[in-house]
Amino acid sequence: MRQTPLFLASSVLLDRSQPSVVYYHPMNTISAEKILKTFPQYIREIHGPHHTQFRLISALENIEPQSLVFITHEKHLPTVVASAASVILVPASFKKETLSLEKTWLLSSQPELAMRFIKNEFFLETPFRSQVLQAIHPSAQIDSSAHLDESVEVGPGAVISAGVEIGPRSYIGANAVIERNAKIGSDTTIHPLVYVGHSCVVGNSCEIMPQSTIGSEGFGYAHDEKGQHYRIPHSGRVVLHDDVHIGASCTIDRGTIEDTIIGQGTRIDNQCHLAHNSVIGKNCLITAQFGMAGSSKIGNHFISGGKASVTGHVTITDNVQISGMSGVTKNIDQPGQYGGFPLQPLRDYLKTKAAMVKLHELRKQIESFIKSKNTP
Repeated sequence: MRQTPLFLASSVLLDRSQPSVVYYHPMNTISAEKILKTFPQYIREIHGPHHTQFRLISALENIEPQSLVFITHEKHLPTVVASAASVILVPASFKKETLSLEKTWLLSSQPELAMRFIKNEFFLETPFRSQVLQAIHPSAQIDSSAHLDESVEVGPGAVISAGVEIGPRSYIGANAVIERNAKIGSDTTIHPLVYVGHSCVVGNSCEIMPQSTIGSEGFGYAHDEKGQHYRIPHSGRVVLHDDVHIGASCTIDRGTIEDTIIGQGTRIDNQCHLAHNSVIGKNCLITAQFGMAGSSKIGNHFISGGKASVTGHVTITDNVQISGMSGVTKNIDQPGQYGGFPLQPLRDYLKTKAAMVKLHELRKQIESFIKSKNTP
């Protein structure tokens, strides 16, 4: 059975011209009934008028007129009822008698997923895509042997080298560099200033955020008797399977001989580093400043807190969660939650962490006890 994550991380796309978190619909208005018809698998029913319209999504802290608001706790009901919001998205578990008929309520068994799909379907999906660019910018440099589907968009200053293949509806942002023989699938977004090294493979529906490097040379050296270091060429690739998201300023090294691989559906936060020959399974969640040394292997459904690290040549089984700032130095053979350095089962780690706060006082008590025993 899957365990509850140690943390939840989310990212939202902001309209920076607004004073708060507000998502504007690019057209006119959307009705509650349209949301129900579009996402019947996520919206269970409408409570109140079905025809109610909204034109934007507001944060709870700054609710605008004609907006959709998303809440998960009943304690926020008085706020949204008294607000100018038109439509409120709530968990289906809310009691109907607590919902004012002056508003329109969308009841969902999975409200977070429902909000996610509403944003993606009806609102600006990525601010990095140029709203005027519909083709290849004239300043982009594309080798004549590269093969780009006719629907691909390429931003200004991008460089696409010999033998590159890019699938339908993908986007290459400004000043991105795609080196020779790299392959990029369909519906993939490569944000500005991304580097994809030679021969690397990026699957379908992937996203790589700005200033990330996919396929850099790994940190591998041979050494002589004088202590001098000689770089070992890395001939492996980086392979991102479908639906992988890479955050900003990440570095993923190519394999020395074998490939570095990231499994389908995995999400990697900003400022993470994966060394040569790393293998990460499917549907993993890895948060900021995670580090993974070479030739280690992580299974499916792995979840990591921020600043955690995995040393080289270890294997982690499926369905493992480690808390932030933990260190993995040995194989983890059993699913579960772990934390600390040295790593412990999470329950033990939390007890150890609590005890550490009292360690100084405990030492003073022991010294006092020893002194009393030694006093004639």
